[in-house]
Amino acid sequence: MKKFLSLVLSLALTLALVACGGGSTSGGSTSGGSTSGGGSDTASSSNDDMKGSVAMVLSGLVTDEAFNQYTYEGMLRAADEKGIKTAFREEVSQDEQLEVIRQFAQQGYSIIIGQGGQFGDALAQVADEFPDTQFIFSVGSETYGKPNLSAATVSYREAGYLGGIMAALTTKTNKVGMITGVFYANQSMMRDAFEQALKSVNPDIEFVTNETNDWADTDTAYNVAKAMITDGCDVLFPCLDAAGAGVAAAVDDSENCMLVGSVADYATVYNCKNVVGSVDFNWEGLGYLESCGDLCDGQAHEVGMANDGVSAIFNDISDDALAAVKEAMSGLANGTIVLG
Repeated sequence: MKKFLSLVLSLALTLALVACGGGSTSGGSTSGGSTSGGGSDTASSSNDDMKGSVAMVLSGLVTDEAFNQYTYEGMLRAADEKGIKTAFREEVSQDEQLEVIRQFAQQGYSIIIGQGGQFGDALAQVADEFPDTQFIFSVGSETYGKPNLSAATVSYREAGYLGGIMAALTTKTNKVGMITGVFYANQSMMRDAFEQALKSVNPDIEFVTNETNDWADTDTAYNVAKAMITDGCDVLFPCLDAAGAGVAAAVDDSENCMLVGSVADYATVYNCKNVVGSVDFNWEGLGYLESCGDLCDGQAHEVGMANDGVSAIFNDISDDALAAVKEAMSGLANGTIVLG
């Protein structure tokens, strides 16, 4: 994962969550990380003092051991290394997005990051209101044609393809399932690439999908996973935040199901015993690049195998599956495998 930073930084140099509390950091020190109550961060600096400052708006908790936490930690590293002023708001709901993003823009933050696929429309609206502020639609691929709105994500498609190869060469029932919170654009691309990989190995594999409608609800994720296992799925592929722990628990409670993880290493993060392997996302590296301003160019950025934005971790995997995944990794990196 760490290789991602140096490789992507070299490319960048050659080109360019709300429980209603907020936390801010300045030069790497954190203060006011409240997660309850109301209100918003208050501007305490002049506009000149806010140059190079970054505000991150997150859909989940900064302690979720998943996407929200790791991108937030990337911002903290940028604060430590660059001495920039940073702020965040966690667990921001859909109907709070506009208000929170607009407040950060009014306070003068020079870069505002919407961390999640649900923030695109709100970012685009506020980007029109504040043309001198840079906005980043993180885990997104759409810039809405705004010159001050960039998009950045790791490659969900490539991660899905690698996960699909692992699953296809593991299943014995020929029934595989994917569980996510909501099929936003990136999760849909991951689903399609996962299915493409399944069918490339065995066209007869049945592929089923489910949404929990909550990225952090472990109980719902557990129940959805358990029902899918009862219905015959013997490999599950979760794409969730903290709710991934529910899927891991359901798999471990079963006698005949394996898990292919995504976003993080499920064997380590969730202590899941029945893990084939995981496709790991370098969220920390992405959050760092976004916070440093290296991706603020009005373009869409997708970081995959070629730049170590996605990597694979192997646990209980067969020799045939391991060889096939490594071959797929090479094909994705050199462009010989094209994803639809």
